Amino acid sequence: MKVQRAGDDRLGGGPGFGDGRILGKARRKRRQTFRAAAALVAGAGIAVATAGIGSASPVAPRAEHAQKAVTATMAYELAHAGELNTTSFCGTKPITLGVLDGLGVNAWSQFSMAAVRSEAAKCKNVKQVVEIADGSLQTAISQINSLATQGVNAATVIPDFGPAELPAIESAYRAGVKIVPWGANPGGKNGVDYVSYVDWVPNYSGKLLGSWMAKVLHGKGNVIELGGPAGNPVSADLLAGVVSSLKSYPGIKLLTGTKTWAVTNWDPATAQQVVASLLAKYPVINGIIADYGTDELSALHAFQAAGRRFPDVAGADANGLGCLWQQSQGTKNAFQLATVSTRNWLGRVAARKAIAAAEGIKDTEPNLYDLGFYENSAGGVRPHCDPGRPAASYLSDFLSAAAIAKWGKP
Repeated sequence: MKVQRAGDDRLGGGPGFGDGRILGKARRKRRQTFRAAAALVAGAGIAVATAGIGSASPVAPRAEHAQKAVTATMAYELAHAGELNTTSFCGTKPITLGVLDGLGVNAWSQFSMAAVRSEAAKCKNVKQVVEIADGSLQTAISQINSLATQGVNAATVIPDFGPAELPAIESAYRAGVKIVPWGANPGGKNGVDYVSYVDWVPNYSGKLLGSWMAKVLHGKGNVIELGGPAGNPVSADLLAGVVSSLKSYPGIKLLTGTKTWAVTNWDPATAQQVVASLLAKYPVINGIIADYGTDELSALHAFQAAGRRFPDVAGADANGLGCLWQQSQGTKNAFQLATVSTRNWLGRVAARKAIAAAEGIKDTEPNLYDLGFYENSAGGVRPHCDPGRPAASYLSDFLSAAAIAKWGKP
């Protein structure tokens, strides 16, 4: 399967991943805006979990030196994209960390890999082994099964195929590999089948985005939903949340159905083709909901190519999406945009948990995160655009171009 790589869709005139530059002023501005968004999230009553967390402060996490535990409130991690200024999770024992990805070939996977690998690189005692399955279930299972024989002590894995990978994950865990699945739900239980499962809660975000879409369309309109491979747990859970939220809005019609979505395989080229087919089938499409920002951008390109007005968009952030929103303002193509973080930063949390477990260190960070709006043009949170970064960049992760170039690959 040919999938567009992160640097392929570059915004004109700016440096790419290989350039290694990111303006300090722009980075500070993004941080300030993200913190403001997190404050709005907390103010709106979105879950801020502190049970079992050593620090009650949203801005000053501390390490429990007696237990060598990494601690932070969820509010802090939401505001700082999982960044912690600590190496207390590293321990001292030399270990090998496996970094596994079921897909590993698109921009999202590159950012996810960079989040995990750059966090693990803080630990001088940790060697890394990287495996990508290129969208093959059998390859993914084989790679997980080989962890123990390779002498891997800890591992993070994005189980894109969901429960189909759980038996292999369980086997690795029983063999002594401190494995942390994240980014896609494999099923199973924390502490029984693996160390812990780290992720956002797609159903929560689905409800948030579905309700937002219904409100900006004033309760009436046609909406399509885009998602990854058929049956994947991320798209399934997001769709369930969307469908639940739309029960209160009978005037909103989900053209792609309530049980499945328009399958893009999280491939921008496929997304554009799929949306072009939907445009040929439906004369009126008022909104797009998706779980991958780069798919949303490709969908808008399909509208543009068809000479159709841009619909309103709800999904995950992407730099090019925010830039297109800014460019459209004041034109007939102006649209509303709401996103949650594309959440690659959760790889930082997963890396800390896996390494800490292998080192015998207690990590009490939250496992699951209810993500509020990162951008909300209808709610006063302006969409972000950095013209010096590729369109397929995810600014909510606080990963520089240099970090992607260094760590976003095997």
